Amino acid sequence: MAEPSNPKSNLLHTIWTNTEHILYKALFNRFTLIAFYAFWFLFGVLVLRKTQNAITAVRYVKTHGESVSLSSIEQSREFADLIKTLDKNFPRPPAIFLLNQYALNMTDNFLCNTGTLEGVHERFIFVTLDTVARDTIKKRWPQIQQFHWPTPSLYKPFSFAEGAYQTIYLLRSNLALALIKKGKSFWMMQQDTFWRKNIFDMNYEDNMAYDAIFDQLGSEEESSMRKEWVNGANFFIRANNDTQLFFESMSEKLAHWYTPDMGIMIQQCHTWKKPVCAYIPHNVVYSWEWMFTEQKDPPYLMQLDCETDGGSKLMQLGRYGFHFVNQDGSCNDQKVALAKAKMENGTVEVQMTKTLPSWGRLQFKAYWYIVDYMLWTPIIGEYLKPYLAMIGFILMITI
Repeated sequence: MAEPSNPKSNLLHTIWTNTEHILYKALFNRFTLIAFYAFWFLFGVLVLRKTQNAITAVRYVKTHGESVSLSSIEQSREFADLIKTLDKNFPRPPAIFLLNQYALNMTDNFLCNTGTLEGVHERFIFVTLDTVARDTIKKRWPQIQQFHWPTPSLYKPFSFAEGAYQTIYLLRSNLALALIKKGKSFWMMQQDTFWRKNIFDMNYEDNMAYDAIFDQLGSEEESSMRKEWVNGANFFIRANNDTQLFFESMSEKLAHWYTPDMGIMIQQCHTWKKPVCAYIPHNVVYSWEWMFTEQKDPPYLMQLDCETDGGSKLMQLGRYGFHFVNQDGSCNDQKVALAKAKMENGTVEVQMTKTLPSWGRLQFKAYWYIVDYMLWTPIIGEYLKPYLAMIGFILMITI
């Protein structure tokens, strides 16, 4: 026989249940409110920090711009000697690289990689920005040509989107302009790139259908939003009047705007009729994103630019299997061959359990996701595509 219910006990239970529900709701509302204000507070702090960084970077470029100006390059004895070297020793367009002493480890790793490819080093010219870099390259790789351009504003280590970072790209643009005005076509390249094969074998310099050919972001898929967006790490420029105007405009913008050089290249390639811009296929040059695909159709070159901090970049590359220098400084050709084989077999190890994502790569992946979504937006995305990258530094508020 069931016991009679206790009205008083049921009332207390109902009151407690209702009180508990109200308490949980109040706590949830308070937590939500705190989270809301915390988010916008953090966002505001990041915006203020980014604003300060932008002002500092632009001031840095304006302060030190004369040391990397077009006139200082053109009027220098070093540049005159460079032109003589090109006339004498370079029947094909050279590949230009820039470095200071803090990029020596990355450069050494790159040269160990490319040293396994016949005739590649003969095409290289290194722009050394301090005496340590000059003397080290001369001692370690004496056969490689140099253009020594000591630049005190670039003596220290620097990272993505900083003032010195912008200054080195202004130097690169002005050096490109100086070469074009002398009628010298050239490649501009970066050392944070793995070469599986020799890209010079593709003979892109001989195709007269375009004035410039750039590496690109995105992928070969038709749905790729960033396809035909200039990456700006490895590209060929043919010297003519149109490319001269292209780099004159780019140097002017880099000297006064807080914007990445690749953003300017994208805007000008997509909105100017000339010069004619072309894009290197992804099966020839791909960014680091290839490692996080199905790893099919490996490219000749893979740019390993997924780090915002130059100091940690080589360490991260070692975790992927792209570190080729022994402790005694000698090159490890077996590791180079192994890295090539892993790319060809699609077995580059990037699993989370073995290679935890760095903060730099996490940021890039997040921003690329946001960019893809913005470019995907109907109607608006099409109009954004030529211009969005120009405000890349501003949008990347955590960097």
